[in-house]
Amino acid sequence: MKLVTWNCNKGSYAKKGALLDALQADITVLQECAKPATESESMLWFGDNPRQGILIVAASPYTIHALPTLPDIPKFVIPIEVRGPQHFTLFAVWSKGRQKYRYVMGVVKAIEAYRTILETTPTVVIGDLNSNAIFDHYHPKALNHSAFIQLLDSLGLVSSYHAFFQETQGSETRPTCYLLWKRERPYHIDYCFVPKSWMARVQQVDVGDYDSWKQFSDHRPLSVTMLRAADV
Repeated sequence: MKLVTWNCNKGSYAKKGALLDALQADITVLQECAKPATESESMLWFGDNPRQGILIVAASPYTIHALPTLPDIPKFVIPIEVRGPQHFTLFAVWSKGRQKYRYVMGVVKAIEAYRTILETTPTVVIGDLNSNAIFDHYHPKALNHSAFIQLLDSLGLVSSYHAFFQETQGSETRPTCYLLWKRERPYHIDYCFVPKSWMARVQQVDVGDYDSWKQFSDHRPLSVTMLRAADV
């Protein structure tokens, strides 16, 4: 099973999604993607602006199904049921500013609200958090990036990137975003959190390089490849 997240910097799925074909993802989460003409069990979109929302795409034999959302949840932390060879809940994330709880603060609030789901079902939290431990001082201690990592740890989730490469939060060597497209302004702000028990199945974690993706987005795709439980 392969999971991919990428902030595609606007555009249609037909245009931007095709760039990911070579990755052969089973589940793809695209931030800033335009709303598709139709939705289905393989393609769900959420957003306020039809030109720029969050799209979740499933490849056969996987299907995706929107779960009920709680009221007043900060945007966008979307609960999705994934069915297929691996059955789990996926929270597709595109953290936003210009709301009461901005960026990672909103994600912390959302995960706390959905805590019961994370406590009772295998769960993946994946997407563009616009967050890193180096920005902790911009947010209250209880709602910053480190607090978010501690919250997920208490719920049994771990960053697949950090666990795979044995890197600490805030000291990443593979950036997922280049601010203003500048090579000299790299940040790691996109993540895929999986149950700790899944890490034994993770075979590879990849981040797109600067040159291959610079003409398409300021972000780079993050992909996580793992064996199914039955294949371990």
